[in-house]
Parts: sequence; C-alpha cells; structure tokens
Amino acid sequence: MPRLDYVEDKDLAPEAREYLALAESAGSPDPRVLRVIFRSPAGLAWYRYWMVLSNEGALPRDLKELCRVKIAFDHTCGYCSTVRSSAARDAGLTEDKIQEVWDFENSGILSEREKMALRFADHLKHDISKADDDDFYARLQKHFSAAEIVELGLWCAENVGAGSFVRTLNIITWEEACELNPQTAKNAPGKSVAA
Repeated sequence: MPRLDYVEDKDLAPEAREYLALAESAGSPDPRVLRVIFRSPAGLAWYRYWMVLSNEGALPRDLKELCRVKIAFDHTCGYCSTVRSSAARDAGLTEDKIQEVWDFENSGILSEREKMALRFADHLKHDISKADDDDFYARLQKHFSAAEIVELGLWCAENVGAGSFVRTLNIITWEEACELNPQTAKNAPGKSVAA
C-alpha cells in the first residue's frame, strides 16, 4: 500500500493527465508513481526532466534501462524493479539480459561497454570514491565520449536519487516485485523472498 495517496483524475491538471497517458504508452515511469508525485508542481517539473533525460541524448535507451534497473535492484525497490521501458524493449533489451545485471562482471551476454556503464552505476550507488578516480575515468573514456559520460552520470545519479525516494513511497514492496517477476526472485542474491 503506498504511503501517500494517489491523485484522482478529477484532481489532476490537464498537463498531468497528458503525462500519465504518455507514461502508460512508454511503460516507464509507471503511472502509479506519477499519481503520487503530481501532488506537487515539482513532480510535474521532475517528469519533464525525466522525459528529456530518458529520450534524448547519445546513449541508447537499452543501455540506460540496464543501468536504471541495476540501481533499482540494488535499492530493492519493488516498484522500480518491475517497471520496464517499452523503448528499451523495442531496442532489443530482453528480461534475460536485464537479469544479467545481478552478476554483470561475469556476464557472457553483456558487452564491455555495458559492463563499464553498469560499473559506473554501481559506483555512484554504493561507493562514489571508486568513480571519483582518474584511472576509472580513463577506462570509462575508452568506451564513452565526454558527452556520453555526462549523460550516463546524470542518468545514474537521477536514478540513485529519485529511486531512493520512490522506494520509500512503498508502491510495490520488494516481496511483491519478486512475486510479479519470478526471474528477479531467483536471481536476487539474498534479497528475494522464499519461493
């Protein structure tokens, strides 16, 4: 049960209703979280930013989605862990590939570029000192241009920060997420509920 009530249609601004329809077609973010954050004008502003960061830039949508889901899994955020971008799926991202983020360093499916992006996401989530390092940036620059690094950093930082907040809303618990996606429950080391 969410900790804040959803805004009803009758109480939504026209712009918010348009954004809900857009989110439903895009698959991400789930309209339930928008129905909470649209209580504030800051929520509408955040969604505008989210749309630009999600859909513009040089990085492919499937790479961004891998990083977003990795951060969501690390948060054990039930809501964020169950949401999937339709644009990323259209770009060829499969659930099997998504599940590789649990042990991405040993993945035989993920490319070195994808692994480097996931390392960056992991460092920003867990240990910023590992990203705040000249050697790490030298390795990052072997796979990404400076513009792509900025985009990747902003994307991961957005998902670490906003994802932390969204987890606290309790829209979907981790246990419910594992029930909705048995593959996640199977792959989550020590984080899933008993099957």
